[in-house]
Amino acid sequence: MSLKRDRQTSLKTAWTRAQYFLSLLKVRMLNKKDPVICVLVVNNECNFDCKYCFGNYSNRQVKNYTTEELKKIIDELYDMGTRYLNIHGGETLLRKDIGEIVDYIKNKGIYCCLITNGSLLPNKIDEIRNVDNLTISLDGTRENNDINRGKGTYDIALNAIKLAIKEKIPLRVSATITKYTMNDIGYLANLAKELGFSLYFSIMFKPLLHANEFEMNNEEIRTALNKIIDYKKKGFPIFTSRRVAKYAYDWPVDHNEYHFLGKKDIRGLSKNFKPIKCYYGKNKMTIEADGNVYPCFLLGDHFKPMNLREVGLKRAIKHVQETNDCVTCPALSQNDHNLLMDLDIVQIGHVILDQIKESFKRK
Repeated sequence: MSLKRDRQTSLKTAWTRAQYFLSLLKVRMLNKKDPVICVLVVNNECNFDCKYCFGNYSNRQVKNYTTEELKKIIDELYDMGTRYLNIHGGETLLRKDIGEIVDYIKNKGIYCCLITNGSLLPNKIDEIRNVDNLTISLDGTRENNDINRGKGTYDIALNAIKLAIKEKIPLRVSATITKYTMNDIGYLANLAKELGFSLYFSIMFKPLLHANEFEMNNEEIRTALNKIIDYKKKGFPIFTSRRVAKYAYDWPVDHNEYHFLGKKDIRGLSKNFKPIKCYYGKNKMTIEADGNVYPCFLLGDHFKPMNLREVGLKRAIKHVQETNDCVTCPALSQNDHNLLMDLDIVQIGHVILDQIKESFKRK
């Protein structure tokens, strides 16, 4: 049975965001290992077949969590200090209980971000409207987005974006830049300005073997990053910070050979290279839909996880904290979070301003 769905308001979401930041401040000041932020992948299925997908979700056959399993995970995470949940898929809205899960998260006072491709939003919007943030994926123009994500996906995503804006649900749009969409950064920046949404970018580094056609070389990657920096300087509503984009631009090794650096890799680099400190695997975790717990998605093929169904959630998280060897990576979204978790003053100001704008977009 679903929980009572209390209407989300600007003040309620602002309070939740403040609680999350205070919890982050607490663990950093006390040097605690609480998993304040967690990416929770709630299902394996996806109704899109994005060619570059790292999770191959459209072909997975793994059994999903039950509603009660998810609630137990959420309870345990809350008790361990989690105050920000990023609900990920698969396609999250394929779950019949997604509204119940969102309400359960919100009733515990946890900040809730939900990722979707937008295809089912018209039918599910009333169930998920209490989220603190809705993120919809759109990679570029109709032609190039559909090469990345499948025919017809541009129109589906754009309609969902317009619906979320109409319904005054705080919205971000996530764009993955590949060989096919690297020239669409200006198009996306102008669309964000026109429609009034916040835009953040991911650069495809080191694609999966089945997605080699999407690979950009180092020169193309840096050209794309320069465009992001340029549009950010011009005041377009881009969430990705200039420092993070510049860090990726200055990445000291081949982007497609090293999409992260471990402790051994760092030793051979110039002393002038100063890594952005990574808090993934310490204060941020990724829990996959099969029960495996990772530091982040980027390490899916490299990190040997424990499964919460076999050893319990606490042990699986402790294993990540004890064995993760990754030091840094050039990933834009990850490093935006890392700067915040490192209590970087500029990033804190950037995020607070963005959070205030999001809060008061609410009806």
